[in-house]
Amino acid sequence: MEEKRKLKILLVSDMYYPLPGGIPEHIHHLYIEMKMMGHTVHILTGKSIKEVKSENSDIKRYGVSVSVPANKSFAHVTVGFKMFFDIKNLLQKENYDIIHIHGALAPTLPLAILFFSNTTNVITFHASFDRSIGYEALKSPLSKFFQRIDGVIAVSNEAKRSVYKYFPGDYEIIPNGVDTKRFSKENPKLEKYIDGRINILFVGRQDPRKGIKYLYKAMDYLIEEVPDIRLIVVGKGFLKAFYGLSISEKAKKHVVFEDYVDWGLLPSYYSTANVFVSPAIGGESFGIVLIEAMASGTPVLASNIRGYRQVVDHRKNGYLVKPKDPKAIADGILEILHDPVLRKNLVENGIETAKTYDWNKVAKDVLDFYYRTMRIKSERKKKVKRWF
Repeated sequence: MEEKRKLKILLVSDMYYPLPGGIPEHIHHLYIEMKMMGHTVHILTGKSIKEVKSENSDIKRYGVSVSVPANKSFAHVTVGFKMFFDIKNLLQKENYDIIHIHGALAPTLPLAILFFSNTTNVITFHASFDRSIGYEALKSPLSKFFQRIDGVIAVSNEAKRSVYKYFPGDYEIIPNGVDTKRFSKENPKLEKYIDGRINILFVGRQDPRKGIKYLYKAMDYLIEEVPDIRLIVVGKGFLKAFYGLSISEKAKKHVVFEDYVDWGLLPSYYSTANVFVSPAIGGESFGIVLIEAMASGTPVLASNIRGYRQVVDHRKNGYLVKPKDPKAIADGILEILHDPVLRKNLVENGIETAKTYDWNKVAKDVLDFYYRTMRIKSERKKKVKRWF
């Protein structure tokens, strides 16, 4: 059938490796899975300030990616005058079947692509927020670009809720995924942390919305009950030193900073942890780190926020606590550590939950959406031709 033909796809985002984060992970795995299915896939992003060695020719980098404050965190936008000419030439040369934008409808790569594109355009919204000043200020011009989008995806109902009030339409919910071969309970543990101490793990940027300071403060309560407890912090961020001020003197010797760990070693950090904690205060649409921990067979404790409730069912596949509450975080961790039945249920149900988000399944759902969107667009064109 025509709709099952192999496609030529361009994935577009201001954020991609070597930048860390959920969007780069999402794009990377879509790229891998779709290539394995026989499709031609390219990635368009900005040039990173960090050096990228021996990069795949499928990665197209135009302009420069720079960091800006956004949504109680930091986002990246791509700047550069020459990139507009490069993008125009790329689209004319490659003649893509699908252009798939990831992230915000921002006046950078996404708008440049939509301006020059003459093919089927799809966008995935990843973010969660209560208000967007940018969307409010630029709603009229951005709405014209939104009209050029043929298919809209949100990674969760929370992501849809955030953007729908600015750009209403038909949204398909296709979640983030997890590599269940990479993240598995069978992964080896890190020997340096197998010393009889209890390991609590945090993975993420140290920025306002991740809530790391509340976990630091929870350590004071935890140390009183479990003197041999240790917090392993994976991830850095601009505000690392600032949030480090939240660590008490007695807790300092219980906190280990790993900053940016090797990509291949990250699964072992999850496997080594007795409990994984994400104390985010909001702005999370899904929580990729939650399903990575679940897939690794590690009990998950997370803040009871809208985005995390998309994934976590309290006391079944994870444990939810009141946001911004160090005592609640500590009490939840202690209950998981001291209740073997609860811990067993969290692990077993978490693994089963993670299987439903396997990247192979997610990529197939996205491809089905491509074919459906292309078919609908083609049928609309035929109706217009018949009208004239």
